[in-house]
Amino acid sequence: MRAQLDGLVAAGRVTGYTLEEDAGYLYAENPTLTYRMYAQGPESHRNLGEFAAAVAELGPRMRLSRVEGVVADGGRLWRSRQLCLTAEFPGEQGLAAAADLVHRRFTALPGAAAGSWRLPDVRMVGGRPLGTVTAYAHHWAHADADAVVLTLEPAPPLPGAVTRRLRILESWLAFLERREVAVAS
Repeated sequence: MRAQLDGLVAAGRVTGYTLEEDAGYLYAENPTLTYRMYAQGPESHRNLGEFAAAVAELGPRMRLSRVEGVVADGGRLWRSRQLCLTAEFPGEQGLAAAADLVHRRFTALPGAAAGSWRLPDVRMVGGRPLGTVTAYAHHWAHADADAVVLTLEPAPPLPGAVTRRLRILESWLAFLERREVAVAS
């Protein structure tokens, strides 16, 4: 599967994919948000810690997992080690507050938390927070790591995927439409 997904990224048919230790957010029954951050460097760890502390005040159940991200970068594949914080809320109000928190404090703008991404990889199920749009997660389950590709179309790029509708930040539209370079944080 990985070689096939690498080929799709290299050919520009998809913008990238993730290999995820925990893709359970795709099947969550409660409103759920995932927030991803690079796994290396003190600035990344500080950012993830600040996000976890801020979102914890909203009362979700949280868990941390490992992710590998793969995108095209100047004609080659760029792989990044990431950490993913999954926050599951008892209601849509918490999900909306968490999405607002990402917009206000954890998107790389003046005054943002150190280490914030310019285009944060945030995925949401179970609600429609302001500043988000519909996307589709195509999921291939594997014993070692699940593969997930995000697209704007419901048809999976390879057979055998389970497709789930979710919400992403509106800023990710440009990336998924291939109008933005993804690797710059």
